[in-house]
Amino acid sequence: MTVVRDILLRPDIGRVVTVLCDAGHAREVAGVALIEDMRAIPRARHGQAGVCTGRASDEINPGLLDVAVRFAAAANVAVLALVGLPSGRPLPLTVSRLAERCELSLLAVDRDADLAQLTIAIEQEIARGPMRVISRAAAALAALDRAEPGPDPIGELAALAGRELGLPVTVAPGPGGDGAPGPGGTVAPGPDGDRAPGPDSGGVPGPYGDGALVMVAGAVRARLRCAPAGDAADAVVRLVLHRAASLAGHAIEQARRTTEGPAASRAALLAELLLSAPEDAGPLLARTRRAGFVVDGWHTVIHIELDNLDDLTGGDEPARHELTVEARRLALQSALNDGAGWQRADAGSALTLVRTDRVEPAAAQPKAVARTAAAVLARLKEQFAGLRLYCGVGGSYQGLEGLQTSATEARAGGAAARTARHQDRPLAFRDLGFRRVLLQWYAMNSSRVVVDRLLAPLDELGPRRRDEALRTLQAFLDHPGSPRDAAAALGVHRNTVANRVKRLLDLLDVDGDNADHRLLLQLACRVAAQSG
Repeated sequence: MTVVRDILLRPDIGRVVTVLCDAGHAREVAGVALIEDMRAIPRARHGQAGVCTGRASDEINPGLLDVAVRFAAAANVAVLALVGLPSGRPLPLTVSRLAERCELSLLAVDRDADLAQLTIAIEQEIARGPMRVISRAAAALAALDRAEPGPDPIGELAALAGRELGLPVTVAPGPGGDGAPGPGGTVAPGPDGDRAPGPDSGGVPGPYGDGALVMVAGAVRARLRCAPAGDAADAVVRLVLHRAASLAGHAIEQARRTTEGPAASRAALLAELLLSAPEDAGPLLARTRRAGFVVDGWHTVIHIELDNLDDLTGGDEPARHELTVEARRLALQSALNDGAGWQRADAGSALTLVRTDRVEPAAAQPKAVARTAAAVLARLKEQFAGLRLYCGVGGSYQGLEGLQTSATEARAGGAAARTARHQDRPLAFRDLGFRRVLLQWYAMNSSRVVVDRLLAPLDELGPRRRDEALRTLQAFLDHPGSPRDAAAALGVHRNTVANRVKRLLDLLDVDGDNADHRLLLQLACRVAAQSG
């Protein structure tokens, strides 16, 4: 049974009519009568929707409206629709009382409405069946092409498609949930207010495999799914879903090009500046200043490592790139909420945020920066629930060398956080004590290369024997000239220590009598103990 209220919920009908009286909304509609003359109203059949043409409406408006309603009441029609009936003023009391008494709905149709299309749409709603879905799909495609989505293109276009189709459209997350709804998914309700649970909670099955994919930069951002509409109509519903998905992806990419272009350019410049040698940075400094970065200010760096990107994206490189790009955007957006001058530097898969102050920061700033870092991590965890994050925070220093020093400290803090399994919480470099000296030294590329090459032969021993070798070497180096004390620290015989150390020095090609070799080996062992 199709009642008046259900027909008016159809968007392309609701857009061109205004309800003046809803007294017949609960009545079943048996068909449509196109009325070209007021005298033809009594000939309409019981329960029909009477749609008056422009000519008939002009004849009725405004003085003969009560007569037209009496004719409609006599014919017992469910609806009387007139073109151009004034919708901004109340109905005459006699008209409204008569319409209520005979359960008649009165509608005002827009002057520019296509009456033929309106009549066909009403007939299709009454008949239901495949043609109803097909006609709704045609209206949905037209509505999608007219749409101008705002901040949430995926959700807005899915909701629009669901309203036009009269079917629940589900938005399912893409890989890693990047930019998509949370685990329950979201649903665009149909015109009757229907809602379906998300796909991860036993929701509406999609007849189209993985659904219509919203692609951004080659990666799946989300999937649009819809309940089956019936074999004869599923193909046109699929067209609507794919059109909505295509438009959503295009809107996201367009917004990103508009808003991210300048930001990405500055981020790339800043990343180059972080890696440049001070003596070679002249031209780069000039470009960075022209981009609006205050090089001579005081800089504080937050470094965030995204630990398990491959697990979240299944090793898919475009998806990994898309997740990283979105994480950078969200991190900067969150940092800017504290009102300070934050910028980002894009290099590799890590996230680097730089705060720049024109004057030396106050003593309370480290706590403020730590709060900002915690807020950024919380925002990233909210968006990417399964992502593991390790975060380091550097100190505040002036100029280019200060910027690079703070970045080095932040990277060292991130390494310390990883070592300590200090997950999803910021770790300030200044809180590391003596460890920060080792980590700062190791954070320099040249130092890291030397240490890794020096200790590389130990990797061939396997994890257990490698750890034993490092403990042996560290005990030997921490107790110079006292094999007995080294043996006591390890809980083994002194001869065992001597034999192990000789084999290990030979394996590493290190001269135990050379003071420089011993110092480098001791630093390397301490760094390895801190980071492994």
